[in-house]
Amino acid sequence: MTEIATSPTPVAVPDAPPAPVGWGDPFPLGLASFGISALVLASVMSGLIDAAATPAVLSLALALGFLTEIVAGIIHFARGETFAGSVFTAYAGFWLSYALLVQFYGPMVTEDGAAITGMFLLAWAIFSTYMLIAALRTNLTTIVIFTLLCVVFYAAALGSFTSSTGPGQLAGYVLIADALVALYASAAIIINTTRERSVLPVP
Repeated sequence: MTEIATSPTPVAVPDAPPAPVGWGDPFPLGLASFGISALVLASVMSGLIDAAATPAVLSLALALGFLTEIVAGIIHFARGETFAGSVFTAYAGFWLSYALLVQFYGPMVTEDGAAITGMFLLAWAIFSTYMLIAALRTNLTTIVIFTLLCVVFYAAALGSFTSSTGPGQLAGYVLIADALVALYASAAIIINTTRERSVLPVP
């Protein structure tokens, strides 16, 4: 309580309520979640690591790709940022659905398994395409991330539809590049924020 001595008898007035604590920027968290998950997945897609290691990818997809990205997306929505909120919550759904497809539901498909996987990837390619269109109003780094991601999904879908390993491996290598761009952007935002100056540029 604070006393105001403008009269012989001090009058007690309530202290001002504490200022509300705002949300921190969850964008570097979402980028890191995507970048790490994508880099590990890409190492298998490209053939750099044997496909037998896929269960390790799924554990990361669930714990980091799904859980952490959805947290980042929800915080973006709480901050009133529809684009970033949609990006991270939607791709959190991708990681969860990918893990479920590979581990549980995909093996149950006995007919047209390649075709339905291709449709799964094509649907995400379409989503990534219109998110890329929206990203054109942001910055170059975000545009690059979505452009590469579109290439990944379209190439992976083509490989699934044609039962060819070439497009899928190409998608893996492109995803490696995409993951590294996302990780760089995440690092730049965090380092620039903590140093309170531009150490790493984010074009």
